[in-house]
Amino acid sequence: MLVWINGAFGAGKSSVTEQLTRIVERIIVFDPEEAGFHLRAWVPMPDSGDFQDLACWREVVARSCAAFVRHYPDHLLVVPMTVVNDAYRREIFDVVREEDDGLLHVWLSADRALLTRRITAQVIHPDDPVRDADVRAWRLGRIDAALACEDRLGADTLVLPTDTASPRRLAERIAARAEVTG
Repeated sequence: MLVWINGAFGAGKSSVTEQLTRIVERIIVFDPEEAGFHLRAWVPMPDSGDFQDLACWREVVARSCAAFVRHYPDHLLVVPMTVVNDAYRREIFDVVREEDDGLLHVWLSADRALLTRRITAQVIHPDDPVRDADVRAWRLGRIDAALACEDRLGADTLVLPTDTASPRRLAERIAARAEVTG
């Protein structure tokens, strides 16, 4: 089964994923952002500067997820990645569902104030303050798109508020919904 953990930057995807690795014995964590970083070095970037706008990124992510599900059926595949473009998300999920219909889309929900506090407190590149500030500004600039995306989510998405539950509790809820145990 694949669990895609989605939500705005600062919603808690990494923290919840870390907790899942502690409570689920057979787990693979795939970070599509790494694929995006590699593609930045290999192919021309779109004008937006966002690797998600590359059709090859979406294909690499979708095919990788499908391959993990196919080759490791006894593992839970966890994919922590913000994807707020509905068409991109469908494109990826459709490929995965061709391989296995066991896909759980989780949205970690947080309000603007909480997201802003969390993003502002994050240090991504401690040795490069300019790059760190650029990443923080980029993430802050994506809050509106994430909040709008949350309003469009369908009933097939498990929405979990992150303001009242710990990452551990959220991970436990996801594991229960995915019907996996240690």
